[in-house]
Amino acid sequence: MKLQTVGLCALTLALAACGSSAEETNPTDETAAAPAPVEEEPSLADLATSAEGPYAPEDQCTGLYGFDSFRGQLRRTVTFRDAKGLAALADPAIKLDFGGTSGVEALTSKVEADPELWDDMADVLALGCASESETSATMPAFFATMPKDVDGTSAYLVTANDAPVYTDAEGTTPGDATISWDLVKLVGDAPAEGAELAEVATLDGKTTGYMKLSQLRSAIDYRILANRGDDGWKITAFVAGD
Repeated sequence: MKLQTVGLCALTLALAACGSSAEETNPTDETAAAPAPVEEEPSLADLATSAEGPYAPEDQCTGLYGFDSFRGQLRRTVTFRDAKGLAALADPAIKLDFGGTSGVEALTSKVEADPELWDDMADVLALGCASESETSATMPAFFATMPKDVDGTSAYLVTANDAPVYTDAEGTTPGDATISWDLVKLVGDAPAEGAELAEVATLDGKTTGYMKLSQLRSAIDYRILANRGDDGWKITAFVAGD
């Protein structure tokens, strides 16, 4: 009787061990079907850190009296989406569009109604700063440094290193040329809503083709203008368009 009990116990333990091993080594259908993580597109700030090209982000404003402190505060307010902090950095008459909207209260309402504007400000800050005097700053830098005769409504900045230029409107056949952080202009009409590519040419006309709109930034997209007055640096305009 004792021998039979021992044998049964051994058999029971062996079966349990086999069952446990099978559960551990065979993934469930749910685990096997788990989707692969989606890779996020690099931010404009990430792309700008390794940018190379004629209009790669530059900083002409570091030497301006008090500007580094002001810009540091602005970066913090954007990072933390601090509407009150942003209001404190704005001129009372800050310009917000070309239709007459202005003022700190309107600025606060604007960012609260459209949180994506914080991302727009982050992009602006990532694209450098240009200055034409000791009391003025323009961000992004290329808006102030591009040739004055360029039509901003049809000009784009290529925001990538070695961005391919395709020979077809579907973007399936890359040509021999690539463009890095340079200005291009639209060829023909503006791209239709929902389009992924636009037909463009370099300003000298030597390179033409189709480029991904995700790698192009309109020259008249959002920009920030700042000026230094008796109460220090203030944002005097946050506008897009012309």
